[in-house]
Amino acid sequence: MRITFWKWEGAGNDFILFDRRDWEELPDAPAIQSMCARTGAFGADGVIFFRPVSTADASGRAAEWEMDYLNADGSRSFCGNGSRALFAFLVGRGWMPATGGTLHACDGEHSVRWHEQLDQPGVQMRSIDRPGHVPSQMGDSMAHFVDTGSPHHIEWVASGLDMLDVADVGRRIRNSGVYAPAGTNVDFVEISDDETLRMRTFERGVEAETKACGTGATAAALADFVERGGKGQRRIEMSGGTLHVDLGESNREDAEFNGVWLFGAASEMLNGTWSQAKGFVCMLLLAWMLPMISFAGSWTDEVQVSVLTGSPGPDLYSAWGHTAIRVLDMGQTPPVDWTYSYGTFEFGEGFYLRFLRGELNYRLSKSPYASLQREYAHFGRAILEQPLDLSPDDARALVAYLEWNYLPENRVYAYRFFEDNCSFRVIHVMQEVFGERWDAHCEDDAAEGVTYREAHRPYVHGDPWIEAGIDLILGPRADRDMPPCGSSFLPDGLMHQLTLATLDGQPVAAQPQELLPPQRTWFRTVRSHLLPRPSVAAGWVLLWTLIWAVRRMIQERKGQNIQRWERRLGKWPLVLAGTLGVLLLLMWGATDHRDTWSNWNLVWASPLLILLVTRNGNPAPWQEVLRAGLVLTIAVFLLVLPFVPQFVSLTNVLLAWAVWLSLDPWRLPRGLRPKPQER
Repeated sequence: MRITFWKWEGAGNDFILFDRRDWEELPDAPAIQSMCARTGAFGADGVIFFRPVSTADASGRAAEWEMDYLNADGSRSFCGNGSRALFAFLVGRGWMPATGGTLHACDGEHSVRWHEQLDQPGVQMRSIDRPGHVPSQMGDSMAHFVDTGSPHHIEWVASGLDMLDVADVGRRIRNSGVYAPAGTNVDFVEISDDETLRMRTFERGVEAETKACGTGATAAALADFVERGGKGQRRIEMSGGTLHVDLGESNREDAEFNGVWLFGAASEMLNGTWSQAKGFVCMLLLAWMLPMISFAGSWTDEVQVSVLTGSPGPDLYSAWGHTAIRVLDMGQTPPVDWTYSYGTFEFGEGFYLRFLRGELNYRLSKSPYASLQREYAHFGRAILEQPLDLSPDDARALVAYLEWNYLPENRVYAYRFFEDNCSFRVIHVMQEVFGERWDAHCEDDAAEGVTYREAHRPYVHGDPWIEAGIDLILGPRADRDMPPCGSSFLPDGLMHQLTLATLDGQPVAAQPQELLPPQRTWFRTVRSHLLPRPSVAAGWVLLWTLIWAVRRMIQERKGQNIQRWERRLGKWPLVLAGTLGVLLLLMWGATDHRDTWSNWNLVWASPLLILLVTRNGNPAPWQEVLRAGLVLTIAVFLLVLPFVPQFVSLTNVLLAWAVWLSLDPWRLPRGLRPKPQER
């Protein structure tokens, strides 16, 4: 039996995560203590066992999960940072909706969600009683006690927080008779400004100072709010990072606080697996360390390297498939079976803002093959394997490069969808390791003469609205022919290219072998019976615009006044197109997404269209000139469309005609209109 584990951190608190479904019985307290010991293989502040408690939806996600948190001494409690880390982990694995859900902890149910502005996972605390005054254990006049799922004694430090002996003072308070026999967590808090606190924590169960404490941060924020009032938000700065506490609609006079949320960063530190044998609990520490000992040692002559190709998944980010490198060494005890993937997001604070700017950081990650296989089986995705015909020395050299690349200072790279991603990196690795001995035979690329847009289209064709959005936002760079080996930006393209590659003039990759058969269509498909296809929707927009344009033209010819509401009904395509134009302009001028630059759709989806929308329906002279210029420009664009160096979809063509009709093309500017004849 193989047990998979993940190690995550939340604002500096680190936790070992286990899937409860892998365990017949939970380990006892001594085993937990061995896992978390800082002198052991990894060390941690606690262990989390998780499993779903609700039925998964059609995409394989469950909204409710059990979270069994054990402190480093084996005792149970609620953990705020552990909850956030588990939520981020489950969302990252595609096992829980990103919109949030519920964690069932030892103290009750906790809602979890993602804070869009902070770009951080958060957990809602249970109902919290009003912080109470207790005698200070440091000779000061006042301290507080708050139970936020874990008990917290709060000492207020006027200055010198960094110089305080937290271990000594915290241990004394934690073990004082006041809190016997269970003890308490001890927080030392210094006020920085109206909304910022600095904090250090001695954590019960860990029996030492920890880098952060989520329940402690919440306790300090509540106590400070009750004493000083102000806004219902607090920033809690600790050595491991900054946490944000949102008190919602709380009033400082409340006897009970509800709707309190804790937010902060969370990220994966490592993951792995080990084999389980009889008497595992007794040999837990040895079994824990064996894979790391083997991994750190020399690779045997039985080491094998292969390239894995995963079929497209149900989520948009996985719609193009996946590539990973598998390293299997059956000569080690226990056998080592790892996968190295260049397709892992580099999460952190401000991730979505960096994404919009084009500053996409991806990283090389390492995980057990069993974990990858389980995930792909869960989503019905296929795994194809191409063993590489390498000598033991060449295989060891390749793995040594991967290990060097996996070092924290080397693992992050700047992601480019068409030029540098998880699949194309495999060719880069081969070139770096084998130099002139390696030949990818790019000149034989089967996709010669195919553009990037054409190459990726089958992967989004099953989701017509995503396909329409991508066609709108991609500029002319996507319509250039791919260079030799350019198709390797797709995992399927790389898989074919590897069958042509040679090492020392000999074929290096075997034909793909099916490790896991697909349980769904190869390409991603999204079926919606509520939404029409984009081209159909655009056709309705054009028909609507045509009807109202003809109506306005007839009314103008008859000299009838056009009501304001009638004019507005016919002009809303201008607002739609102008808004799209602002987005396209920002993608060109404010981001590093080079494939969205110089977009020809800006001709008809011009931000200038918004300037033509007037409240009273009487345009100024400059608006009339602008309108006439746009009428002419869009008409020329549509007439010379076959010669435009960018693909323009049928949906966009229909919308362009709708915009043109919304501009009343039959109307001349005021200065060019014939004067009415006098009678």
